Amino acid sequence: MPATTPRGYPYPVPTDPADVPQAMQDLASAVDTDVQTVYNGISARPSVKAVGQTVAKYTNVVSGSLRGLPFEYFDFNVGGAVAGNGFSQQNSFKVIVQGGFYRVIPQKPGFWMAFGAASFPKPAGGVAAIHTAIVLLLNDSTIVSRSGINGNTLAADGTAQLVTSGGALCNGTTDFFNLAWTPTHTSTIPSITVNNRNLTLIRMTQG
Repeated sequence: MPATTPRGYPYPVPTDPADVPQAMQDLASAVDTDVQTVYNGISARPSVKAVGQTVAKYTNVVSGSLRGLPFEYFDFNVGGAVAGNGFSQQNSFKVIVQGGFYRVIPQKPGFWMAFGAASFPKPAGGVAAIHTAIVLLLNDSTIVSRSGINGNTLAADGTAQLVTSGGALCNGTTDFFNLAWTPTHTSTIPSITVNNRNLTLIRMTQG
């Protein structure tokens, strides 16, 4: 009688009659059943992507201050999060469209990775936004990561394209991520616009 591995895969023992085709079929069937069982138990990883596309304009931005980057909709949301409003940082920009939001609130506890991006177009006849950084925040205030401190990558048209990423443990109820930007030099920026921005969250572990 064939023996089995801990996962239930059969294999012949020396005392079994020689029947290679049957042994191969039994093994293939056992592997197929096991793989299908594992596949059926896999669910989509909770994830969400918040997107903002309406141009946001900011004026008289003081060095060191944070300006919130608003979003308008979820590009996808696989059981991942809900939108929340408010932004406690000083000089935050008002929501520019009805239904807009600043906060992305994960609805499951665990460690979440976050990836943020924003583009700052070069104004006509002006200077590229090379002295800016985007900041990934947890709960409005804890800085998870930032980019652009040592200069930015510019597109051919002078647009500054910034990205940042980081992760944090979230409790699945009140913790949230948001995205902001800040000047990285000492002068006040009189006027600047932000085009496309997005914030993507992926749940990596359970809490």
